Amino acid sequence: MKNLIKYQEGKLSWILWVLKRIEENLNLNSLTTGETGSGKSWFDLKFAYDLDKTFELRQIAFNFKQVMRIINSDWFNKKKIKIIIFEEIQTSISNREWQQLVNKLFNYLLSTYRHRNIILLMNSPYSDFIDSHTKKLIHVVFEVRGHNQKTKQVQVRPKILQYNSSKTKFYEHSLFVLRDGKIHKQVYLFMNKPPKHLIDGYEKMKLDFTTKLNKSISEELENLDNKDKPKPLKELNPDSMQVDLWEFVKSEGYVRQADLCKQLGEKLGKDIKLSQLNRNIMSMRKRGWDIRQFKQENGGFNGI
Repeated sequence: MKNLIKYQEGKLSWILWVLKRIEENLNLNSLTTGETGSGKSWFDLKFAYDLDKTFELRQIAFNFKQVMRIINSDWFNKKKIKIIIFEEIQTSISNREWQQLVNKLFNYLLSTYRHRNIILLMNSPYSDFIDSHTKKLIHVVFEVRGHNQKTKQVQVRPKILQYNSSKTKFYEHSLFVLRDGKIHKQVYLFMNKPPKHLIDGYEKMKLDFTTKLNKSISEELENLDNKDKPKPLKELNPDSMQVDLWEFVKSEGYVRQADLCKQLGEKLGKDIKLSQLNRNIMSMRKRGWDIRQFKQENGGFNGI
């Protein structure tokens, strides 16, 4: 029974179960979910600290690139228990974004790095925020139900996931604890807050992350606004017919470029070749001056 662990005095059964997976040459991909402010990050910090008292702030990542940087670090590979907290995973591995390449690379990682025995603790407000392929590679979901202000404990509903590909369905299992010859179903998990040095360091890292994220959001919104704005016009060539051509079509319009060539030539009192006119029209278009808006169809302007 894979979701059964033997009770040990003074030790958290869920911690024992995760460490047992590592001893069996497995890894762990977990997802912690819950509303904003429910205590997801604090839970992951405390869980990581209980797994390994030497857990460091540099084992926290806020994007996929940082995850890979940690995995490839010499200091990380020397650690006996390899833990990474991947914060706000929905900002990198989303099922609503265009980031198909990032999703694909991340899924390559989750499906191949079992032998590295890495414990990857991810968090996101909701599980459906992340890519569907990523979900299938998650072993445990920790649903944070809230925290008690008096006891400072976070209440969590852990669920061991089993995916059936033939039925395309997830099955959820609880952890069972063998104690005093009896098997007990562990429905809820109560966790204390993490140590102060981890909280203080994490809060600073989170502030840096949100500040950069907000700046990025503002830049994207600005780009979106600018996308709909007309591009500034480049100056027409004063040594060519371009200025006269623009003024003529703006006031008179035109039907065919051949007729325009004749009419403009008569106004300027010189012979204009059609090839010469076409070159100027194309040059003007590249500068943002498109005479097609003044083309007449059925006796009226096609544009403005």
